[in-house]
Amino acid sequence: MKLVKGISSGTTALISSQAPPTQESIAEILDPVRGVSADLFVSLGSTIRVFTRQEEITPPSAVLRLAASHLRSQTSADQWSFLVEGHDVGVSFSEGDYLINHGEWAITAGEGARSQGHDITVEFAGLDDPRPGLRVDVGHRTVGVVAVNGSGELAQLGFNPAPTSDPQLELIAAVAIMGERSVDLTDEHGAVVGSQKIGALQLRGFNALVGEVFSGDVFAIAGAAAAHTWLGQGSAEEWVTVFGGGNTKVQLGQHAVASAQAELLAKIDLLG
Repeated sequence: MKLVKGISSGTTALISSQAPPTQESIAEILDPVRGVSADLFVSLGSTIRVFTRQEEITPPSAVLRLAASHLRSQTSADQWSFLVEGHDVGVSFSEGDYLINHGEWAITAGEGARSQGHDITVEFAGLDDPRPGLRVDVGHRTVGVVAVNGSGELAQLGFNPAPTSDPQLELIAAVAIMGERSVDLTDEHGAVVGSQKIGALQLRGFNALVGEVFSGDVFAIAGAAAAHTWLGQGSAEEWVTVFGGGNTKVQLGQHAVASAQAELLAKIDLLG
């Protein structure tokens, strides 16, 4: 079996152009000792299928970027479309990053929550008191976002036992807002034609189904949207979200666009 190994946002994957083998075989291939060692196995056919060592899962954004990178290595295309959960998801390549348009985003509870800055409470292991948070809708997912007091407090909060929220949510993000800065915008001749604010935040994400996650566009977008809401009118609409697995850039408009790099590491001929 011929495989390509790649990494995006801290997620490693093995990409095959063939139909997937059995789940047992996939577990052996991904095994760090007996196999090649990777987080995910990806089968690129008429549809994209993704497997962990235990089961088949919905393709995450990191896999879509790696699939696009693999296809880009074979053709001159810079735009691709993948069918995910019955929806076409577009990926494009620009200036070294792979961009995914995740559609419209919204503050779940509307203007009341936007003005108050919160509409949920979340309890974390490692923190003494429940924290107020804000629910953000990204596509068909809802994320509860809580701001903590800097990177030190972000590091000390725990996900075991799992955080609990009221109302209950499957996806929780804790963010430490690092600030905003203004950058110059230049034309093709290098002349400064304006400026733009860019924000940065650190984020840790929790999914009730899998535990802590170390990258993810939905978390990045929700974190950026909450930070933009908390900082108010005129705050940055472009953000860099720093995860344990790498950085994801977010551009907030009517639609939310997330971008990150994807790198192909090796071609592998699997024996047996």
